Amino acid sequence: MIRSLRGWASLWILSAMGAGALAAWLWLSSTHAWREHLDRAAQTGRDVAATVLLGTPLPGDTRLVALGRTDQPPGADEAGMRSSARVTSLAFRQPGPDGAGQGGGARLQVQVVSARLQYPVADLNAAGAYAGMAALSRTLARLCSDPVLFLRADNGPWWRAESALWSCDAQPRDWRIGALVLAGVALMALLSHAADLTASFRDFARRLATRRRPGETADLALTGPEELRATITAVNGYLADERARLARRAMVLSGVSHDLGTPATRLRLRAAMIEDAELRARFEDDLDRMGAMIEEVLTFTRAEIAAESTREFCLAALTEAVVDDYRDTGRPVGMTLAAPASMDTAQTVFALGRPRRMALPESRRLLFTGRPLALERALSNLIENALKYGRRADIILHADSARVVLEVQDAGRELDADSLRRLTDPFQRGENLTDADGAPISGFGMGLSIVATIAAQHGGELEFEQRPQGLTARLILPRG
Repeated sequence: MIRSLRGWASLWILSAMGAGALAAWLWLSSTHAWREHLDRAAQTGRDVAATVLLGTPLPGDTRLVALGRTDQPPGADEAGMRSSARVTSLAFRQPGPDGAGQGGGARLQVQVVSARLQYPVADLNAAGAYAGMAALSRTLARLCSDPVLFLRADNGPWWRAESALWSCDAQPRDWRIGALVLAGVALMALLSHAADLTASFRDFARRLATRRRPGETADLALTGPEELRATITAVNGYLADERARLARRAMVLSGVSHDLGTPATRLRLRAAMIEDAELRARFEDDLDRMGAMIEEVLTFTRAEIAAESTREFCLAALTEAVVDDYRDTGRPVGMTLAAPASMDTAQTVFALGRPRRMALPESRRLLFTGRPLALERALSNLIENALKYGRRADIILHADSARVVLEVQDAGRELDADSLRRLTDPFQRGENLTDADGAPISGFGMGLSIVATIAAQHGGELEFEQRPQGLTARLILPRG
């Protein structure tokens, strides 16, 4: 069984060449056979005209039968057909020796009787009896109707011409339609298989792009040709090494945090023994900052390795709980829920009238599948950032069937686009290191980095928008 792209490419190249060669041979052989058939028919028409006009002998496959001298042109009875047969009448004028046209030379009168076909004599476009009979004979040989041909010169006797070339059985087999069908089928098969191969690569790219979403922790499935399987195996190995490296980093940081706990405790005890209150406060503040910094780094690492499992929860309830915690402490945090409270019912073939509007139950209004603790931390970081650099934080929760958008609007200062993008990098802080009242702001530049990491793990993104009333941080999360 072929599994590699090279094997499939070789197979399809050879198959395409074979199908193309066979289709070309069928087309050319049919064209050549029909050309020979029509050329023989044209020569037969010239021979019949020459025999009637000049009395020259006919070749062996053509025969003339004399009907006698009569003024009435032959019709369906003489042809042995029903009275409903079609009769095509025409005449040719053969130029005389002096080159005179209509005024000189012999006149050849022709009657063509067919059971079902009226011949298009207007398309003959031939001058002279010989050329006209050649064109007519080609037409009789090309159109399958088994006609009967009568002709006479001037007012001479009528002759019945019989030739096997004018019958349907004499027509060569035409494979040109079959050649087109063969070429079309080969092309469709090639394009279909090429689409399947490209779909496997496109599916791999899609699965790799959604690799960081909740629940996407298993290895990528091995599908497609050998080259793609080798790529997937290498990517799975890389992702496994990356997960192991992040886990080791978290383990090391956790161990360092634990090991620093004992000397930090001793330092706190020793700092408590310092009699100078100002110096003691400085020691304790440095210890608090050291502990907070370690905790921030640990949180960022846990967010990177996505240690929390996913589950379904109500995002509106989680947001309201976070906002209520801030309100309980008197912080200026507001919330607006813009999720749909109702939806139109689907129309069925049995339904009459307009669709009805159905209210959604409160418990089903904003169900979301993700990591609730991580999202709670992301929302808290956005609120803390808004409160630090602005005077308040207003949360607006938008939702539809495709995504959820959490907006945190502050009343802070203006920041340009480059500064906003730079704030999502670890240990990066804005230039405004004081709040709206001018007081210094403490921090380590990890808050927005953690938010951006959590958003990416949920398949979403973190955006910023500067509005007249302040800066808006927008957390966009897909619901699929």
